[in-house]
This record gives sequence, C-alpha cells and structure tokens, in this order.
Amino acid sequence: MVLYTLLAYASKHGATRENTALLAKMLDGEVDVVDLKRTKKVDFSKYKKVVIFSSVYAADVPKYVRKFVKRHRQELLERHFGICFCCMTEVYTQLKSYAIRGFSRELANHAVCIASIGGFFQYDKMTRFEKKLLEIFTKNQCYKNGELIQLDGKTNFSTIEEYKMQIFANKMNGIIIAEELME
Repeated sequence: MVLYTLLAYASKHGATRENTALLAKMLDGEVDVVDLKRTKKVDFSKYKKVVIFSSVYAADVPKYVRKFVKRHRQELLERHFGICFCCMTEVYTQLKSYAIRGFSRELANHAVCIASIGGFFQYDKMTRFEKKLLEIFTKNQCYKNGELIQLDGKTNFSTIEEYKMQIFANKMNGIIIAEELME
C-alpha cells in the first residue's frame, strides 16, 4: 500500500515556495504538493499525513491558510499532521503561538511536529510599509546560528537551513502508520 502525504504550502514573497520541492523530496512515500493560494478544496481521502508549510509575517500566517485550516479542521484532526514555518524564529514557544493563532489551539496540540526552517528577509520584494514594520519589530537585528546580526534594511538576509528541513521531515517520516506495518 502506498501512503500519501499532502504538502500544502503558503508563500508570500517566494521563500516558502522555493523550499517546498526540497521538503517534498525529504518526505517518505508519495507526496502531493498543493499551493494554498490557488487551491481551495482538497480531497483528503488518500492522505494519511498532512504537512502545512507556511510563511509567517508579523507573527501571523496568511489569511488563506487560516481559511483552509478552518474549512478542513476535521480532516486534519483525523490525520497525522505537521506544521512547518518559514520564519525567523526557532523558539518553540513562539512557533506554537503562531500555530495556535493561525490554526487553533486544538490543531496546534494535535500537530505531531511544529518547526521552522528559518526565514528570509527579502527587502527587494517588500513594500515600504513592510520594511518599516520589520525595522520597528526587529530593530534591524536577527539571530543566525546563535549570533546577533545587524541588518542594513536593504540587503536580503536568510536563516533558512536545509538541515532544519531534514529534521522536520525526519520527524514526519518517523510516524509509523498501522497500514505500513501490514506491508
């Protein structure tokens, strides 16, 4: 029996979208990739595992992710479910608060894994308003590998690391489903 995973992603400026294919390759079995910006309905009947891979802006997930999750709450609760964020924090309590705010406490508690692959400040794609908000909230500072980095507010900056994606994928791959044991 082939086990399928749904990898549903949401990207604002492209960093999440650019890393979706790599995450899909790291997940075991057949993986169907869905862009939540373009897809409103999904037939969950063949999926045993679901991963929501979302960007985070101003401590929140995109509105269309919240709508999708709300619409498919029951299907998510019936499956092994993981949340992977593309954001600048790795602090679990912050990630969990993003999941609670963007998904619900019930879904955040149901998630097998909540993690971040890192984030990407893409100044060349931000509006002036987004740049100003970022400056206010971060004081143009960011941590990378435990080191405080001063940002210039103009040069794109990434903390995305492939090993973080692999750790998340390993946790999702480690979920043993009864059907796998019967093979």
